[in-house]
Amino acid sequence: MQVSFLEDLKNDKGTLVFFCIKNNPLEKYLSNINTKSKGFINKAIKISGLEYNNNSNVELILPQHSKADRIILIGVDYSKINNVYDWGRLGSYVTSVLNTKKIKKIKLIVSALEKIKIDEANILYGMVLNTYRFNKYFTEKKKKRENHFNKVTLISKNHKIIKSKWSRYNALKEGVFLTRNLVSEPSNNLTPSLLAKEAAKLKSYGLKVNILDEKKLKSLKMGALLGVAQGSANKPFVVSLEWKGNPKSNTYDFSFVGKGVTFDTGGISIKPSGGMEEMKYDMGGSAVVLGLMKSLALSKVKSNISAVVGLVENMPSGTAQRPGDVVTSMSGKTIEVINTDAEGRLVLADAVWYAQKTFKPKNLIDLATLTGAIIVGIGQEKAGMFSNSDKLAALLDKAGKEVGEQVWNMPIDSSYEKDISSDIADMKNVGSGRGAGSTAGAIFVKRFIKDVNWIHLDIAGVTWAKSDKPMIPKGGTGFGVRLLEEMVIKYINN
Repeated sequence: MQVSFLEDLKNDKGTLVFFCIKNNPLEKYLSNINTKSKGFINKAIKISGLEYNNNSNVELILPQHSKADRIILIGVDYSKINNVYDWGRLGSYVTSVLNTKKIKKIKLIVSALEKIKIDEANILYGMVLNTYRFNKYFTEKKKKRENHFNKVTLISKNHKIIKSKWSRYNALKEGVFLTRNLVSEPSNNLTPSLLAKEAAKLKSYGLKVNILDEKKLKSLKMGALLGVAQGSANKPFVVSLEWKGNPKSNTYDFSFVGKGVTFDTGGISIKPSGGMEEMKYDMGGSAVVLGLMKSLALSKVKSNISAVVGLVENMPSGTAQRPGDVVTSMSGKTIEVINTDAEGRLVLADAVWYAQKTFKPKNLIDLATLTGAIIVGIGQEKAGMFSNSDKLAALLDKAGKEVGEQVWNMPIDSSYEKDISSDIADMKNVGSGRGAGSTAGAIFVKRFIKDVNWIHLDIAGVTWAKSDKPMIPKGGTGFGVRLLEEMVIKYINN
């Protein structure tokens, strides 16, 4: 979507969009038309029954005393807008209206009101997120999920300030769209090597990217990650990324670690066939990390950030890891592999260890589509959060509520440690029974966390949307990019 900014409505041709805010006067341009036409605008609002609920509109075709082709009025109840996410939802609704009407471009006129502060940048962000479509593999145009809307000119007296703020949200959009594209790709076109190449492209944004191949992983003794990969013909990779936004410091404020299982059959502990095609997005954690790093680089965030993604494919074969095998992780700790379908935590074990050893960050956050149990526990509206730091967890929780990517704090205390005890190794990779499956996975990862503030995010329920949601067309969600970007900003400003 092309976005431009103007101070005044010098040309009122085309499609004009206005916000009508409950209990507030009409925008100046509308008020003038209303006066000239003896109350035409007010009559139209009354007759149409415009509801001020942030989800209603009135369309005026060839309006009197205007050169516009049409004017669209959006009803807004300011009392129901509590955070930036609500402004984004409003913007997303505008895009839905425009697409329904097959409108390609608009002028969005935002007037300054005394007691109302409109968040234009987040409205634009919501508008642009709802334009996303993944149509890459359709050969017939009629099957594509079309997006007609592609251009907005925002008109406001505060256009310079809004334009400055928009640069951050435009960078966020780029990161979210990258994440959505990656999780939407079929696994035959996004093997570990191909995903590593996608990561390498981020060098063009000023990121330092280092790709470790299988030979290097063996020299680093990443036995947990390599064990997962050994059944596949597609070789594993680990990719690290660095952004130095604060050259005066040698310390990394954050390291983000992502699980990148480009396809998960379950290995020898093979999954049922029903729904297995969805396992193409088992690399969702790595996709979020790459999208986040792109956004942070584009916005030139003033912080030092590192990232690590572990890229493997989990396949059954004559060389595949077996249930009962014991592997030695990079940390030196041994793991009895009870279930080869609990492979993501094995990847994370070596990835988080490598991140800590290489970058020594103040804070570490890992993301993984780790367990179906998290969906059973809390559904698909929130990510499960497990942390050893109340302060860091509170910061992420606050960020999530503000931007609409919420997390739910889950238990991870020592009472669960016994659940992954092994009779022949330092630990096993699954819990003892059906209960607390997500916590068992988090407790496992915790065994590889040293002296660092840490959060584990289980994003299995929020990585893919099976139906349209506000700002999220059906498919890959990009959940986590804005959440973590917001937290980085809050951390810098605290």
